[in-house]
Amino acid sequence: MTGTSGHFEKGRWVKEPEPVPPSNEIRIDARISTATTAVIAAMDEVATVTRDLVTSEEGKCYIEKTLQDTTAQVQKSFEDILARTRSEIDTKLKSMK
Repeated sequence: MTGTSGHFEKGRWVKEPEPVPPSNEIRIDARISTATTAVIAAMDEVATVTRDLVTSEEGKCYIEKTLQDTTAQVQKSFEDILARTRSEIDTKLKSMK
């Protein structure tokens, strides 16, 4: 019996079990621990950014600019809605004549 590892047992050749190659997978508890650490770090960063947004001059300017941009976008959306409504009304009035 060449080429296979094993031994004789009670007159029969018994193959040795193939060694299981070490797994490159990280254990689930290690993955959970890593994910938990990342979430905590992200939450700390969010808290820091929020504090800076409210307390720093740069943060206040950022909030003000964001509000101005949002207001402009909402105004443009309403103007577009009004323009489409006027166009539809004009089209219906012309078709009635």
